[in-house]
Amino acid sequence: MTQETKLENLRTEKERFVAFSFAAADLLIELDAHGKICYISGAAKGLVGLDTSDLKQEKFINLVASKDRRVVEYVLESMKEGDRITPVAAQMDKTGVSVVVGACKLPRTHGHIFLALNVSGSTAVRSIMEHRDGDTGLLDRNDFLKLADEQMKLTAETGQKVELTLLHLNGLASMEDRIDESEMEEFLEQVGTILRRYSIGGDSAGRLDSDKYGVVHSPSIDGKLLEEKISELSKKSDPKSELDISHNSLELEKNEMSANNATQALMYVINRFVSSETETFDIKSLSDGMENRLETTMNRMLALKSVFQNYKFNLVYQPIVQIGDGEVHHYEALSRFKDGESPYETVVFAEETGIIHDLDLAVAKKAKDKLTEYQKRGDILPKLAINISGLSLESDSFVDSLLALYEDDTEIRENISLEITETARVGDLDRAERVLQTIRSNGMEISLDDMGAGSSSFQYIRALTVDYIKIDGTYIKEVQTNKKDAAILKSMSRLCQELDIGTIAEMVETKEQLHILKVLGVNYGQGWYFGKPQKDIETKRKSRGISMNIKRKGFATSWS
Repeated sequence: MTQETKLENLRTEKERFVAFSFAAADLLIELDAHGKICYISGAAKGLVGLDTSDLKQEKFINLVASKDRRVVEYVLESMKEGDRITPVAAQMDKTGVSVVVGACKLPRTHGHIFLALNVSGSTAVRSIMEHRDGDTGLLDRNDFLKLADEQMKLTAETGQKVELTLLHLNGLASMEDRIDESEMEEFLEQVGTILRRYSIGGDSAGRLDSDKYGVVHSPSIDGKLLEEKISELSKKSDPKSELDISHNSLELEKNEMSANNATQALMYVINRFVSSETETFDIKSLSDGMENRLETTMNRMLALKSVFQNYKFNLVYQPIVQIGDGEVHHYEALSRFKDGESPYETVVFAEETGIIHDLDLAVAKKAKDKLTEYQKRGDILPKLAINISGLSLESDSFVDSLLALYEDDTEIRENISLEITETARVGDLDRAERVLQTIRSNGMEISLDDMGAGSSSFQYIRALTVDYIKIDGTYIKEVQTNKKDAAILKSMSRLCQELDIGTIAEMVETKEQLHILKVLGVNYGQGWYFGKPQKDIETKRKSRGISMNIKRKGFATSWS
């Protein structure tokens, strides 16, 4: 082979390499050993805001937005010869454009690093503008859970293998007490940098709680590595550090789990991990088998969905009476399950796993069936209040199904009211107000459950137009001995009177409580003093008017 042929082959290989690179990237950059740009080609102006001619000898890190600069810098500085990094999401400083940065450090290139920048709509890049934890720069809990949800769907569609690692930094609070504020800020920033560095796309890590973190990463990254990196960092920041770091990793794939339930099961397990304050459900117990917990959670979800959808539960009815005259105003329909299932725990589980709308719709159907039964007997229909979670109201399909359920019978619809529970789960109050007014325009009344003295209660009363509010029973219990509770009840009663909203006091158990509620101007009461939940409701037959053309024995009528 002649020298000219060798050169021609070399040029061909170089052109092929460049073509492959441009097929995968919008901008190619070569950095020298000092991190300065020595070669650049591609859409520089659009991505970084400067022409290629202005970028020579510019430090690449200065082109990156400040919030991502530390992560990119950490990645580039930690690269060894022969390394190729997992692409990292970053935002460009001048343009605000979000890109994915790939990098490799080839042998025999004098310490040069080769970058490929690509504009992408991937999950990692989309998350760049979401809500973040101020201390670490990581995604906050809600957005991290959304990201994990998307990754679960992606693995199901593409077969891609990714893992989720949960970390618990036990002792973080005592470390914060021991070192300077600035040192603690630096430590938390570096924790965020490390977790992002090893995450998918460089932005698939979140702070789930003050000392609990989550990272979505490739299977090539061992969760133990994250534990060791943070442990080393803690000892540098605090030589006396007793930070106990533990982790547990799980492969994010649905396997045999239903596509509709696997993500919800994962979210439930993560939320239990985050909310745990005892050793009964911590990272160590997770390590006993997160897969088993996921499977157990999913199986319970499927079993409960079957119970809800096949109406294999009962309703009981507790009276709500008018405090003025003691007459029953309406009944609250409450769910009761077989096999000793706690109604409260079951409802909470359904809310936390996202299957509460199945229960809410099933209760609505059973309540309708009960009223239909009375209707066919010719009885006066009692008014029933059914519980609807704020989470269910967030679903357009649920609201449509609820309205469709009652649209065929005006009498039944007007004897059903909705009691909105878990109002804190309502994210968009403007939308919720529109939904509630649509429901009210169809003849159903609305009440808000568990209102108290908190600012959120007044926020909901201000934002949502409703017919009743139910006052948290803890205030009723203490009303005789606690002047503050009495004052709160009095002010809330007056406010609701001015807004033309009825007030319902829960957990009324004594005559003395009833007397105070009457003095304070509360309209309605519910509790054992008035009656426990009962299996059925005593109803009265509708009065029948006498028709002038009723056919009696021996009485003839004629149309002639």
